Amino acid sequence: MKSLLLLLWFAMIPISASAEYYWCNGNKVLLEIKKEQSNVVTPTNGQFGRINQPFNRNASYIYKHGSDSMGISLTNIFNVKLKSVDDFHFLQQMASMYGAEILDEHILPNWYTLKCKEDCEFNALNLANLFYESGYFEESCPDFKGEIHLDCTNDPMFGSQWNLSHNGIFGNQYRNFDIDFCSAHTITSGSPNTIIAVYDFGMDLTHPDLNLFPLSYDVASDSSPSTIKDTHGTGCAGIIAAIGNNNIGITGIASSCPIMSITLPSVNPRDSTSGNRLAKGFQFAADNGCSVISCSWSVGIPPSPYLNNVILDVIKNGRNGLGSVVVFSAGNDNRSSPNYPASSIEDIVVVGAMSPCGERKSKLSCDGGNWGSNYGEKLDVVAPGIFIPTTDLLDNTGYNYEFWGTSAACPHVSAIAGLILSVNPNLTSHQVINIIESTAQKIGNYEYTIHPNRTNGKWNNEMGYGLVNAYEAVLAAMPKYIQKHVFQSGEEIYEYATEIIAGHIVTNSVPYGDVVLESGSNVILRAMNQVVLKHGFHAKAGSELHIKVDNPTTQLISSPQQIALRTSFAPTNDTGSTTEEIANNGLETVANNMIYSTSIYTISGQLLQTIEGNQMDASHLPSGMYILQHRMSDGSIRSEKIANQK
Repeated sequence: MKSLLLLLWFAMIPISASAEYYWCNGNKVLLEIKKEQSNVVTPTNGQFGRINQPFNRNASYIYKHGSDSMGISLTNIFNVKLKSVDDFHFLQQMASMYGAEILDEHILPNWYTLKCKEDCEFNALNLANLFYESGYFEESCPDFKGEIHLDCTNDPMFGSQWNLSHNGIFGNQYRNFDIDFCSAHTITSGSPNTIIAVYDFGMDLTHPDLNLFPLSYDVASDSSPSTIKDTHGTGCAGIIAAIGNNNIGITGIASSCPIMSITLPSVNPRDSTSGNRLAKGFQFAADNGCSVISCSWSVGIPPSPYLNNVILDVIKNGRNGLGSVVVFSAGNDNRSSPNYPASSIEDIVVVGAMSPCGERKSKLSCDGGNWGSNYGEKLDVVAPGIFIPTTDLLDNTGYNYEFWGTSAACPHVSAIAGLILSVNPNLTSHQVINIIESTAQKIGNYEYTIHPNRTNGKWNNEMGYGLVNAYEAVLAAMPKYIQKHVFQSGEEIYEYATEIIAGHIVTNSVPYGDVVLESGSNVILRAMNQVVLKHGFHAKAGSELHIKVDNPTTQLISSPQQIALRTSFAPTNDTGSTTEEIANNGLETVANNMIYSTSIYTISGQLLQTIEGNQMDASHLPSGMYILQHRMSDGSIRSEKIANQK
């Protein structure tokens, strides 16, 4: 009789058609509906005698709770806690009546997880409320899903730094248009040994939120320290090296990298200066250990061979011969050519500005600003360039909420260069540039294409290689290990790192597993030093594998198993490499070179002979198919298949 009365009581419980709340610890928690996610469905009128009106099925709304702007939604499960272990039969009866399934999940005593079945009329929020409001259970709550927030800093203004972690402030569809700072921050925040020069109009050297190098220099007076400070230079400095996790202001991208102030010849950019005077600042930065030189300016003089050569010398010979990275802003004139000196020197990294909506900053971009970022064939990459919170002179507020222009974009890239050199200080300046360009994100409604003068991937006239990505750049500066991964048909993948090692087991991290290129995949593995293909690497027939090595090492050329052949067959050996047919794959190198030696293999992989020099006579070989491995003068391996007929 008790069960019958209970069922009758359950049948009398009303269910809200739009239950915009749930219960937590006996309190009603209100939810705000942001938008409808699925269609409204109407049940059979009067079914079970409960409601006669439309309702929404599982996860029918996106809700907003508190200050979280991302939105939350429902799963199809909810959790119920019994008042007593003897009340399990109540749970069974209600679950049966309302089309819920009790799952075999029992982590906590008296807690049970229930799932709304496919034919369940009500969503998990409705049922969780119904179970709780029946009075038979201690707790009942729906299971919500929402995004995990990566709180990578405690600085109070970090939430406004959309450039580092876009939180949807300009629309959720633009949330990924940032430099992926938080992911990079899990690896490095920079190194005290990587000094970044801010070559600008001076900065506030008393600012408590800047990681300042004790040495500074004034170009005009040719003296140290510099006593000049300016809002522009202080803003650039904050983007690079505002101290992170100190509960003050903003977070700098490379907050552990100290910044050196190099002051331009005049605090007033309208005053004239000369190329010779500008050259002194570059030389001072290089002579005093700066790894990166950030320049958010241009100068209105014709190209100066002297200034150009000083900058080139710094790029090639700074940092004890590895080269200092020089970064320049493209300019804010909305022209199809960056300003000088960015426009004249190939090895300068030229940076354009991006709007918060993932487009070149122009007079028509979503931000409404009446200016445009310069673009054109000299443009390399873009970075956020408007509404950038950063440090300001302490005489003002200490922080500048409206820093904008390619001047703001440039220090983003300088800071990323600092992060790269912090994890791998042995890289040359050219290698750092390659990493920045190769790892940029292809965003916006732009067509990125192969350009004859661009070697680091697809490029666009307005966006360069795309939006810089701090995380991918840092990863590329370290060895990349690929295991238990399948490159799917239709995928075009470009992997770039100092070295790439791929196979069934290449690290101590689980899970282990083969690397497979499915038919129809197109994979480019590009490394600075070497690509190693180990046991368990398989490229199926119809896949394309391209291996590019910028600076092949001796270890690479001495181990044939480390090379993927450009022929239709790979030789069998103890690496277990595939013998399946591969279309159009091989090893490419940057420089042109000559054949140093040739090794002749049978189709089964047996080495027959190695011939030194670039001449080869195959007339002595029996009739049949052979694979030739050419060792090139730059250390690379190229292969071909030949048929010898007599």
